[in-house]
Amino acid sequence: MFTTSSFAECRDFDAIEAANKKAMSFFKNGKVFHAGVIQKIHHPSRKKEVASYIKEGDKHYSIFTLVNQECQVEFRKRTRQGD
Repeated sequence: MFTTSSFAECRDFDAIEAANKKAMSFFKNGKVFHAGVIQKIHHPSRKKEVASYIKEGDKHYSIFTLVNQECQVEFRKRTRQGD
C-alpha cells in the first residue's frame, strides 16, 4: 500500500515562500511588495507556477517560477511592471 510520504506535496504557503526567496536572490536590495500567487498547478507533474512580486528601488518586477513537490524552485521568466 502507499504511504503518506509517497504523496507528499509542497504546501501552497511553502511554495510561495520558496519562490519569493529564489526571486529575491536575483536582486541586491529586493523586497516583496505584494503577496505571491499560485497561478496554476501543472498536471500530471503537480508543479506549481508561482508569481512573485519584487521591488528594487522604484522598479517593480514579476518573477515566475515552477515549484515541484519537494519545494525546489525553477526560474521561468521575469517581467518588469509599468514599462
